[in-house]
Amino acid sequence: MSTSQPPAQRPQHPLLQHDYQGLCWWCGNTADSREHRYKKADVVRAFGSGPWPSPVVRVQSGSDREDRIQGPNSAKLKFAKVLCADCNNAKSQPFDLAYDAFAEYIHQNSEVIVEAGVIQFSRIYGKGWREERRVLTKYLVKNICCRLAEDGVQIPQPVIHFMDGSVRDLPNLTLEMNINMAKYEMGVHFRDAHGIEDGSLWMGDHGIIYDSRTNPLGTFSHLGFDWFNVDYQVLFGRRKGRANFFSGDTVKLERFWPEGLSTGDALRACRDCNPS
Repeated sequence: MSTSQPPAQRPQHPLLQHDYQGLCWWCGNTADSREHRYKKADVVRAFGSGPWPSPVVRVQSGSDREDRIQGPNSAKLKFAKVLCADCNNAKSQPFDLAYDAFAEYIHQNSEVIVEAGVIQFSRIYGKGWREERRVLTKYLVKNICCRLAEDGVQIPQPVIHFMDGSVRDLPNLTLEMNINMAKYEMGVHFRDAHGIEDGSLWMGDHGIIYDSRTNPLGTFSHLGFDWFNVDYQVLFGRRKGRANFFSGDTVKLERFWPEGLSTGDALRACRDCNPS
């Protein structure tokens, strides 16, 4: 199995060139609404409610272009119109609420979570943690599906059934929550050395997984905020999915350093501390 190729080198395939015809990927009605790429509450928590006197910069991988953004409602922080208003608002409001509670808990307990390497859902959601965990998963899947639709990748039908509730087990996707230690170290350094507590939000490159004959097997990427990261794969032919946070109340989070980075790199990379 091989992985991503640059767009110009990717073979044409219906799964990678799906035309949604301006319709909502979830229900099939007219797509007239734009979902935030990053949860608006996360954006406001990291940078304030705006307008921002010093623009926040969005950088896209592989480009030198910097998009300067003035506030959390900027169109640059949203997907294209791939959902209808009902699916993006009333239908998915419970997902937003479950995610907001989860993200706020992580933000408030950051150092404890990173040190222990675990999250306990019952501490966030109480006795209803099992169902709230499922609802939280639907928030993540909704975000992933918006990206698939925007990029013209066909969403497997069982995933839509999962969103509708007709399928309870997660299909076609693998999800893994983990801790990006480089981003954690950088955040701690800027907070302690410079008094800066701005956060960061990101989405990884959207790659394609191919077999040896360049047939697409699925796609992969990651998303997150501050140090919290979710790696995901969407596998076209695998009906049974997997998530490292579905085995019980307590989730063990793997700590990782991105390739080429290690302890102390945040200090060495800081231009204020190392002006030369």
